[in-house]
Amino acid sequence: MVPAAVASPMTPAPIPGAPEVRVVDHPEALGCIHQDGVALVIWRRSVPDELVRLLDSLSFAELPHLRVEEIAVDAVTDALDRALGPRAPALAPLILDVGALARRYAQIARLARIRLRLEAIRDDACRRFHADQVRLRLLCTYRGPGTEWIPRAAVRLAEDGYVADPDPAQIRRLERFAVGLFAGARAPLPCIHRSPPLAATGGDRLLLVIDEGAGAA
Repeated sequence: MVPAAVASPMTPAPIPGAPEVRVVDHPEALGCIHQDGVALVIWRRSVPDELVRLLDSLSFAELPHLRVEEIAVDAVTDALDRALGPRAPALAPLILDVGALARRYAQIARLARIRLRLEAIRDDACRRFHADQVRLRLLCTYRGPGTEWIPRAAVRLAEDGYVADPDPAQIRRLERFAVGLFAGARAPLPCIHRSPPLAATGGDRLLLVIDEGAGAA
């Protein structure tokens, strides 16, 4: 008897109702974002307990909030150390994870230089569904609710030309710590997404954003 085929952990899995989205369990499979018809790749990952405890212990005022523009990917960790100053040793688990994701993004995007933001958020900025004005963006929510996205089939335009709010049943959300590679408006098939509204909840987020620098071709 021939044994049944077993799906490899490197094999991207589609999401029902969203054929343009893939879910992967291994970072090496993130490169499928370059395949035709793919708008979003989600890496379901686990992170060290040390990082979870660190982020859960911080008050909103203690969350890092910084922007690094046009930097060589190999210099990201040192730049974060300098930006965070005396707080850097205590935030070492976060710095190491951000550095690893920056290198992963640069490899997939085929770039030597990137830009990066760590945003502490507690308002409703970017609450409208949209596509980013980039080719490819990495998003990872370290604390709070993850980025929300909608399947391509649910996208429709409002009278003002922006993406209309969809039926709430159509809204999907990334899990905490999941890595999302979002095709932007400069890609053939952009992924429509937004930051989850927070103002009415009293909650907050710590969001990592990595994409190409402004000078990228």
